[in-house]
Amino acid sequence: MGMPKTPDFSTVPLAIPELRDLCISAITAAGGSLALSQSLADATVAAERRGKTAVGTAHLVDYLDGLEAGRINGRAQPKVTNHLPAAHHVDADRGTAQLAFDAAFDDFASSAATLGISVLNIANAFTAGELGYYTTRLAERGLVAFAGANSPALMSLFGAPGSATGTNPFSFAVPHVGGPRMFDQATSATAWVNVRDAADRSETIPDGWALAPDGAATNNAEAALAGSLLPFGGVKGSNVALMIELLAVHGGGRFSVDAPAFDSGQENPGTGLFVIAIAADAFDPDYSKRVAEHLDRLHSQFGVDFGRKRSLDVVELPRELHSALLSRG
Repeated sequence: MGMPKTPDFSTVPLAIPELRDLCISAITAAGGSLALSQSLADATVAAERRGKTAVGTAHLVDYLDGLEAGRINGRAQPKVTNHLPAAHHVDADRGTAQLAFDAAFDDFASSAATLGISVLNIANAFTAGELGYYTTRLAERGLVAFAGANSPALMSLFGAPGSATGTNPFSFAVPHVGGPRMFDQATSATAWVNVRDAADRSETIPDGWALAPDGAATNNAEAALAGSLLPFGGVKGSNVALMIELLAVHGGGRFSVDAPAFDSGQENPGTGLFVIAIAADAFDPDYSKRVAEHLDRLHSQFGVDFGRKRSLDVVELPRELHSALLSRG
């Protein structure tokens, strides 16, 4: 009997263009069109530049599996419609939310700047990935942005013993002279990928993260994956999670309990994503200046550094993940 394999915790440094090319190669090899590959690669790279591998290249593997299994339509042609001047809708054609967002982005951002506010809703898409990607891009255009998405049911609500909704992340971003300030968080006590990573490492998870399939609290990551995650803040988190889902499905996306799993089978989850964009100068032309001064004040007086994100020029990709992407390309 051989010795157990020692995990490889070394990394491979990659410049941003190298990482983007690696991602595009892997996505196209899995069946993605050039447009889809570039769109998804840009979102993946953006997460990595912020140091968020769990929703960057590690999550890209889920997309590659989805493309190969048919859960993602690699040749998707998103359909954009505007029944109202400030209401933009995209049918993602069973493709990725990132490609659907790109299809509507310019008109969506322009209408928000012109009308003061605009709403985008994407339906019939794979899970949305890092929500901060969408809000940051809008903040770079001088817009205040709020986004949320639902997912297949993974989380309990109001103490229920089973999964009643997704982890339903949401993000907020505001323009800033030093680059957009943004936060992105799940409505669960922790992101689902963190529980999966703990299970892969045979590690326990903290109290308050999850329930086992029988509805009992658990510290076992495997039991948590078979059971349900818990919302942050109990009832308060449950309220926020359900609000995010109701906004996310506004454009026809599936409710979480009706959505098939994103990591198995052949059917697209078809969940929803909403984005609200508001012109920063809609009421006060000095709003962005006042925000910057206030955030500086919070930092100097209280040590608060709200929403500042890294923007790495070279990322350290885990060697095993780098090898996996190379093998897919």
